[in-house]
Amino acid sequence: MAESSNLDGNLPSPKNEQGMQFQFGNSGGSSVLESPDTENAVEYQIVAAIDFGTTFSGYAYSFASNKETIHVNKNWGQTQGFLLHKTPTCLLLKPDGQFEAFGFEAVSRYNDLPEEEACNYYYFDRFKMKLYDNKELNADITITDANGKSQLAVDVFANSLNFIKKHLLRAVGAHLGCDPHPDAVRWVLTVPAIWDENAKQFMREAAHKGGLIDKPNSDQLVIALEPEAASLHCRNLPSTNFLGYKETNLDKPTFEPGAKYLVVDAGGGTIDVVAHKIRKDERIKELFRATGGAWGGTVIDRQFVQLLNRIFGEEFINTFRQDYPKDYVELMQDFEIKKRGDSESVRVSLPYNFCNFKHNGVSVQQAIKNHASTNDNNVKFSSGKLVLTNSVVNELFSDALQQINDHVAHLLEKPKMKEVKSLFLVGGFAECVRLQNSLKSKFGDRVTVLIPEEASLTVVKGAVAFGHDPSSICQRICRYTYGVGSYLPFEEGHREDLKVESDGVILCKNILQPWAEAGETIGFKEIWRETYTPIITNQKGIIFEFYRSQKRKVQYTDEDGVEKCGCLVVNMPDLTGDKERAVDLEVTFGGTEIKVVGFDHTSVTRQETYIDFLTS
Repeated sequence: MAESSNLDGNLPSPKNEQGMQFQFGNSGGSSVLESPDTENAVEYQIVAAIDFGTTFSGYAYSFASNKETIHVNKNWGQTQGFLLHKTPTCLLLKPDGQFEAFGFEAVSRYNDLPEEEACNYYYFDRFKMKLYDNKELNADITITDANGKSQLAVDVFANSLNFIKKHLLRAVGAHLGCDPHPDAVRWVLTVPAIWDENAKQFMREAAHKGGLIDKPNSDQLVIALEPEAASLHCRNLPSTNFLGYKETNLDKPTFEPGAKYLVVDAGGGTIDVVAHKIRKDERIKELFRATGGAWGGTVIDRQFVQLLNRIFGEEFINTFRQDYPKDYVELMQDFEIKKRGDSESVRVSLPYNFCNFKHNGVSVQQAIKNHASTNDNNVKFSSGKLVLTNSVVNELFSDALQQINDHVAHLLEKPKMKEVKSLFLVGGFAECVRLQNSLKSKFGDRVTVLIPEEASLTVVKGAVAFGHDPSSICQRICRYTYGVGSYLPFEEGHREDLKVESDGVILCKNILQPWAEAGETIGFKEIWRETYTPIITNQKGIIFEFYRSQKRKVQYTDEDGVEKCGCLVVNMPDLTGDKERAVDLEVTFGGTEIKVVGFDHTSVTRQETYIDFLTS
């Protein structure tokens, strides 16, 4: 039976105060591993995908009657004079915490607020990275806004998703001429492939709270991994839909059975890289687990802030950000747009209050002149703009591009990558010309670098295709060794320090029963099953605790590098049969999430959930 984190190993009976029992593996039978060939899913009339990005967000949808025709909103920012496919991931809440605006409207309304009122509102931007590599992530974490005030992170995400949901449903309603039934829509939410399970579950919780689904574990919501979604979209594109396609000498990117290729998803926050191979059945197989890091476009933004600190002084910038938070946001938004261009120099518009801001008696113009005089005139002030020379801009990009190139070079050295001929560069950051040129210069002799037109929409369009057929990615490489902690009959070779006695039975605690090992190829929605029976009289339930490790071979849950990653409680309210009762544990994995089911045969109750990674 799985050991509770607060169980005293000297106790004779592994039972908690509520009579809940930790499970024993005395099933009398072996575990079962199977992989269904087809998905028994509801046929949804509409698949709607939301690409919730670090800097920009958007959506797309298509109908089951015409899956290939994907509709994307093209009117973001219409009231502000824009007609774009995406909107800034910015949220404005009223002083009482209620929703005010999202996207371009949030930026516009926040900038229009008088300074004395703006400080009472909540303005959030670029908050998605709060979820990246966050081991302490739970439903109670908070996010700090531009004014230093905090809100529950799940509420910030839920408010944002709720707005996008309503915006999308209005677009679908206008398309159909009537409002779609809520149950007719399958929702797809994209996340980076390198995110941990707790971050995926957090997004599922936010989607539930934001009204996309009626219960957290609903199959109506599918989590799509961003580079996988991009892969699905790229395979259907003709050569003319790639930038500079005439230079590639390809009639069409090769997606014949056996073809191997890399997908580099360059977002605002993270860089995700996957390697895929086309199987004979034209489904996609992962060659190795997704890799990457926090080297996205926001790295350049942080370098830009450091440059501002060097020019004006860190105290100057911090004071300006506190006194004029709206203008600081405007400054960063302008740089976000300008950095993607192909011009050698970058001209960043400085807000009026910035140009007239003085700190310790030094004007902005004088601070720029002072910096330029000692740095070979690498920055200038011209007509209200901060002009950065080519050498300065290259320096801002240097660290991020180096890390991306080093990572791709490392992957291409792997034996499995010898036959890779193509590299697809997708995502919002992929539209940055400096990144495009960097990859072409470094790897152009080794692979053909292909950049789709509207690269920032590749993920969301592919997510729609994924929503129609999640089994299209049919094989993945397991990122960790996963298993359930158990008490099993003590055998020769077990550790003596883990020996315990319960009702006259000698057991070994902390045994890890694995259902998948790190590096193992896993089919779509493989299922592992085990049956557990009580050995304690009047057992009222079972607590299953789940563990993971990057190590391939794991025997005990207390080994170095093994961490608890989730739990499931299965109630056993009917005591009829006592120790003869049985509970099945069923784990479905190989998809983008791990789903578990506990079934109590006696009470005929089924408890189904995604593993609770947020309370582990």
